[in-house]
Amino acid sequence: MLKLRLLGVLFWIGAVNTFAFGAETKEIRLDAAGLERDARLVGTLLDRRHNVITLDDSELIEDDAPGSGVPEGMDVKERAWVEHLRKGIVIKKILMLDDASAFSGRLVFEGTEKKGNTEPLHISLNGVEFTRPASSYAFPYSRQYTEYTPYDCWYFVDIPSGALRRGENEILMWAESDSTSWYVFIAVDSEFARGSVTRTHHPNRSFKSGDSGRTWSDSRLGWCDKVDGEYSVRLSLDRYVRSGEYISPVMDIIGGTCPLKMNAVIRKVDVAIDIETPNSTEALVMTRFGSSPRTDDPSWTPWTATGTVDEKTDPGNRRYFQWKAELSSGNRLRSPKIKGLSLSAEWEDRSPNKKLGIAVEVIHNGHVARSSYPFTYENYLHPGLEKYRKDAKLDKIVEGASGEFEIMMRLLNWAYHIPVTNNAYSWNWNEVVHLEKGEKGMPRLQTDYEGRRRDAMCLYSNQALIGAMLAMGYQARHININSETEAGHEVTEVWSNEFNKWIYMDATRDYYYFDAETGIPLDLLEIHDRWAAELHRTVSWDKPLIPENADEIAARVSIGIREGNNPVSIITDGRHLLEITGYFRIIPRNDFLSNPLPVPVHTGASAWGWNGFLNYYDDTFPRRYEHQLQSGRALDFYEPLDQAEVHLLETAEPGVLMVDVNTFTPGFDTFMVRANEGKWVEQREPSWLWALKPGNNRLDVRVRNVRGVFGPISSLMVTCNP
Repeated sequence: MLKLRLLGVLFWIGAVNTFAFGAETKEIRLDAAGLERDARLVGTLLDRRHNVITLDDSELIEDDAPGSGVPEGMDVKERAWVEHLRKGIVIKKILMLDDASAFSGRLVFEGTEKKGNTEPLHISLNGVEFTRPASSYAFPYSRQYTEYTPYDCWYFVDIPSGALRRGENEILMWAESDSTSWYVFIAVDSEFARGSVTRTHHPNRSFKSGDSGRTWSDSRLGWCDKVDGEYSVRLSLDRYVRSGEYISPVMDIIGGTCPLKMNAVIRKVDVAIDIETPNSTEALVMTRFGSSPRTDDPSWTPWTATGTVDEKTDPGNRRYFQWKAELSSGNRLRSPKIKGLSLSAEWEDRSPNKKLGIAVEVIHNGHVARSSYPFTYENYLHPGLEKYRKDAKLDKIVEGASGEFEIMMRLLNWAYHIPVTNNAYSWNWNEVVHLEKGEKGMPRLQTDYEGRRRDAMCLYSNQALIGAMLAMGYQARHININSETEAGHEVTEVWSNEFNKWIYMDATRDYYYFDAETGIPLDLLEIHDRWAAELHRTVSWDKPLIPENADEIAARVSIGIREGNNPVSIITDGRHLLEITGYFRIIPRNDFLSNPLPVPVHTGASAWGWNGFLNYYDDTFPRRYEHQLQSGRALDFYEPLDQAEVHLLETAEPGVLMVDVNTFTPGFDTFMVRANEGKWVEQREPSWLWALKPGNNRLDVRVRNVRGVFGPISSLMVTCNP
């Protein structure tokens, strides 16, 4: 029997109500913080202050993001996609709201100021006028606005209370200066199809007037009236989104996290889920049960809504449980609140091994957990990767390497030296590198860089590295970093099976960071956390880093930096790069060969306004107002790959276990299994029987992908005393 408590109301699901003499009891109690661990939160978040899970409490209203960036084919010096604001020029932006309610909000726009500007920017929102003063007066420490001109930044202006309205919201922006004092950027219509597969054209809600608002044009925007598109003007509102979802991890209702699962008959399961639903909010809770930790196993029941009597929701002696909650709100100032879960299970021990004294020692066991925002991984066998591997002669480059990490180091050094093209709009690895043949037919390398940094924009050499890693069977992804008042940078992260973690690498300078005590390479979040820990304050657009102090702080970060065999030291450069690890974002896919679109428009050349980035934030570097897709959860960026998570289930036969292996392996080929230190053998199915011998029994399991790359080894020792 499953009992679910929701809002203090008891719902009984199923019809089994039996108590067996001598039954054992297992209780699990989780608060919201406990529920968040390994769960998927889509459009929801953990409110740590109040220890509840709610709908996401920030909403971005925009219609320009797919085309945000430097448009292809336009003169970078002329910058026709930038609007020049001076006396007589007024721009208009219409943004649509289905509801005007919000706790607070701000106008967000991509722009810049004329160097030395002292003129305010005038703004009207639905007829309510306010200004954004010149940065040199209002925010003198926000040097990103005054020292980085003519490069673009994101500006944030609090909007007057009560100025929003349902439906069309008219935003006007202008300057009273005789010459240009402010610039606003435009997402050009031709780029929308590059940045989105659904929003392929702009909605035509941007207008320009050259006569102080008497007449308007919706197609002659920008410098010299040359472009059509949308002004990069947005609204960031502090309010709950309309809907979101919480999906729990799979739970063993009687065995917890121990990999050895006793044979048992489940008599009763009581689950109490505490969710508060204020007026105008709803929470639909659904549950399911399975006999395997793998949710693709056919034993799993369909998702069933609570509050209904349906025999399919009965556990049916299935020991694995999962639940989800679909949250929604008709009032943008209120949200359902998931507060906790209590689970109590009663079962009868049917173990046939009580006299055998079976016990398990976990040497290492893989762990499968998925991001809330699934990453789409490239097919290792894509013909484009085959071509890249062959043309670049990557097998020759890694020939004789002693192991996986040495292979990666050789590819990193190769990507540092290989000449790259200047096509900022292609994500096809074969179009990134310039494979001019040198001696013995090998691609010619460039070795005459004056300093540690190579030539060309940082994106390209790291694209070369990502393509090389994928071609050799290792997962890699693009990631970019920046801090206010500091520059931005494009880098790479690679999944290492040898270290069983993601690793930061940068092909622009041929280096990585590592823990100075252990020598273990670090991922970007680990680097970010060490940097943030030295700041001792919140860093935001209006309280940014002070570059002079940042150098001193970076010197205190305990971290090692790979030198390699480069004659130019990375230490000084590498310490400085720590300063731009405040914010980072990923494109949650690397299948650019299989699916060329969507991609950001010339990433790295503008202030990352594309809507496809997943952005990280924390208490030190809080959420960015120009993005919607954001997470403060490490799992959403660092899901483990190539895992073999081993479960050992007792059967009815003494000394015989069912091995059940869960994995998430891009390009999975087979399991490799070794029993009692014998030979490795292929195991195509995820479950099989294992007969124990008296004494110690060792089981080693790992995965192999289609490129022949092996995952980390999971090892368990089972003692059997007949």
